[in-house]
Amino acid sequence: MVNKKLIWPSTLHHLCLATRNLSAMTRWYQNVMGLSPQILADNLVWLSGSQRNMLLTRGTPGTLRFAAFSAHDDKHLKNIKAHLIAQKLHLKKLSSPLFKNSCFAFVDPDGNNILLGLPKSLRGKREILPGRLQHVVFATNQLKRNVAFYTDTLGFKVSDIVREDTTGEDTACFLRSDKMHHSIAFFRAPKAKLDHFANEADCWNDIRDWGDHFAANKVEIVWGAGRHGAGNNLFIFVRDPDGNSLEISAELEMFSYNQQPRIWSHGPRPLNLWGEAWMRS
Repeated sequence: MVNKKLIWPSTLHHLCLATRNLSAMTRWYQNVMGLSPQILADNLVWLSGSQRNMLLTRGTPGTLRFAAFSAHDDKHLKNIKAHLIAQKLHLKKLSSPLFKNSCFAFVDPDGNNILLGLPKSLRGKREILPGRLQHVVFATNQLKRNVAFYTDTLGFKVSDIVREDTTGEDTACFLRSDKMHHSIAFFRAPKAKLDHFANEADCWNDIRDWGDHFAANKVEIVWGAGRHGAGNNLFIFVRDPDGNSLEISAELEMFSYNQQPRIWSHGPRPLNLWGEAWMRS
């Protein structure tokens, strides 16, 4: 059984995305997302900002090399590691130039690499528009197994569940590792893959400003503006040159540690209260 509040509070700190077109992706995240590129090696670029950071490396487009979560402090990180070792979970030696050497990684049931660590004292220039990296979402063909892993082994808390009325089968689950409604989520789909990741802005005016900024850079909004039912947050979606879906979100709900999960009926409303939904299944 997981220790109470094991993962709590941890936040999504950065992602490492694979791409075959390192130069085009670097330019896009610099020009469109306002991040400052630093070449760390022939196949590794750090895109830095004051609120959001990303690593790009060479590989198959659409592949997430790892998602990196920041623990609260050194004691917290050591407690998580000791618990996972006691649970006989295999820990990988995986490093990030943005984390201290004490970081470690594990693999979830779908093969996603999750890195846990403590950030180095690195801070990039202020971005053109607000929006910290806030959550990552995966498509999965084994939803129940993943939810059990993240809750029972790691101590994530379930915020919202989407469930089919006729079969009782869950089709999506939103999980939190701090007070924000979700830092990771899973959608039922035919195969496991990265679904999207999100930057959390502050308010509706920020969504407007991001929309104008995307328009000025000839970047199409592919979904939204809308309001998710699960999380109650405002959103717009765009795609980067590799086709990765990127969300700009605002006004995501805050949940206490003990807040109980809500159940939504499978359909458009958990995904968009205002209109058309991006249905995964």
